Amino acid sequence: MITVAQYFGQKPHSDAQEAAALDLLGKRNALRVEWMQATGRTCPIDPDTGTEISGSRGGAGDGGFRLTTATTGKIGSSHKCLPADKPNGAGVDDFDGPDDAFDKWLDTFETGDGGNTKLEECGLYREHPDDTQAGLNGWCHLQTRAPASGRRTYRP
Repeated sequence: MITVAQYFGQKPHSDAQEAAALDLLGKRNALRVEWMQATGRTCPIDPDTGTEISGSRGGAGDGGFRLTTATTGKIGSSHKCLPADKPNGAGVDDFDGPDDAFDKWLDTFETGDGGNTKLEECGLYREHPDDTQAGLNGWCHLQTRAPASGRRTYRP
């Protein structure tokens, strides 16, 4: 399971950002437990981060919380939990390993109109799996903030 300490690393953050992260990670971790029970699998560990958070070897841990100065992602990225005093959501890049088993499992709950019954049940949104593949190290981006489209599975 992803912990708050893993999510933030050594990066400074506000109490409100920590509360947003706790909400995200509680939902994400519960979803992963359900996935493990349904599939009999364990969560893969990213060899670059040593955690279930996707990221690059020696990187700044930008698959979890991002400072506003981070060059990874867009300015309004859900990873940045902005603004610090009243964050409107949080996001995480969940390592999905070489076979994308978690994304494939989530695909089985798609409704065809951008909806996803499992993500709706959990209060989460995800980037479309086609946008989160990097060779052998795919990830599943999950967030608590609704995208502009309002779809549970969306294209950034």
